[in-house]
Amino acid sequence: MAINLASKFSDKVAERFTQRSLTDAYAGKSYDFSGVKSIKIYSVDSVPVGDYTRSGSTRFGSLTELGDTVQEMTMTQDKSFTFSVDAGNDAEQLNIKQVTKRLRMNWDEQATPLIDKYRFSKWMNGAGLVTAESADLTKANIVEKVMDGTAAMSNKLVPLTNRTLFIKESLYIKVKLASEIVGIDKLGGKSVGNGVVGELDGMKIVRVPDVYFPAGVNFFIKYKNATVDPMKLKTLRVQRDPVGIDGDVAECRFMHDAFVIGTKANGLYVDVAAASAQANPVIAKSSSTWTITSANATSIKYTTDGTDPKTSGTAQTYSEALSGLASGTVIKAYAAKTGMLNSGVTEFTV
Repeated sequence: MAINLASKFSDKVAERFTQRSLTDAYAGKSYDFSGVKSIKIYSVDSVPVGDYTRSGSTRFGSLTELGDTVQEMTMTQDKSFTFSVDAGNDAEQLNIKQVTKRLRMNWDEQATPLIDKYRFSKWMNGAGLVTAESADLTKANIVEKVMDGTAAMSNKLVPLTNRTLFIKESLYIKVKLASEIVGIDKLGGKSVGNGVVGELDGMKIVRVPDVYFPAGVNFFIKYKNATVDPMKLKTLRVQRDPVGIDGDVAECRFMHDAFVIGTKANGLYVDVAAASAQANPVIAKSSSTWTITSANATSIKYTTDGTDPKTSGTAQTYSEALSGLASGTVIKAYAAKTGMLNSGVTEFTV
């Protein structure tokens, strides 16, 4: 005689793992996009200092009008998702699909990592300082490599405060036991954000899943105000029994973006495997011309007005040697290749 054992569905849902945003606390929010899609940011030029002359009509030096540059930022990311929960299905599935809770869970599971990954990609590809490593980082040299990064930023006059170290999960274990690390248990009453696991040289350390970083990136140091990261619209709502549906409809729409401020690009430092990053350009003088090279680059962009070629509206695509440049002209260039992290910015003064 057959015995048919009973079974049933549990009313407990097996939730997927999620985590809060790893970037929100460190995103730049100094500029307001309310009511507009684009903003323009002025940067005012400076003039060099010379010797005072005690006679003549140019005692303070040659008079020139103070110039400026403009960087335009236009938001492009307009995202959304929606789903329905039919009343009949809900009634016959132990009412497990609580639509308000599912809406929040979908934000955490889908939208939050999408925003974090987008920000990391934009920040790192716009970084002014990129170091390509020919060998894997080790427990013996990881802290020194991080300190090399902070020194590079300091040499570019980046403020010592508001720096954060983001390190990929698979590399974090190599720094965890370093004596220079201040553990989370020793931070006392300090305010710490999501993912913070300690401090190094005054920087909070945030451990990040490997898949959130562009391929090959080991760690990333960010000065908070080097970027503009607007979240202009964030709508999460539930419609109860809308026309045509017996049940609930969840809707979400959010508009966001991430921009690197050209004059502050050196506030972003990336350490990456050489195989995953385009080599920094080499600018060299040959007779009365200047060449810019980077092996296997798809394109090289440059400026001769001192602006950041990654963000400047005056950036040009390099195609032949430059000529006719006046003494004191600053050439800045970066190289790119599809599938690779953008190079850092190389500077050369004529």
